[in-house]
Amino acid sequence: MCYLVWIVAVIGLTALIGVFGHMKPGFGPFNIRAVSIVLIATFAALLGLKDDNALTASMGILGGIAGYVFGIRNSAKQEEKEEEDDQKK
Repeated sequence: MCYLVWIVAVIGLTALIGVFGHMKPGFGPFNIRAVSIVLIATFAALLGLKDDNALTASMGILGGIAGYVFGIRNSAKQEEKEEEDDQKK
């Protein structure tokens, strides 16, 4: 069981290094989303392997974090869309 946790942690770390390797310089919204997805997936897998009793609570918390990350929008694009909608009316 302990080896499985370490294997998942190494796979998550490798995926994170791969994401950083393919990113363009800087932290834009897409880069933050990519890093967040890898971290959330790794932590969810580790929590699922480590403790079966707290699985529901940990998945709920990680789901909330994932919802926040996926819900991030570019405010400039949102404002442009609102202006276009106002001009159509």
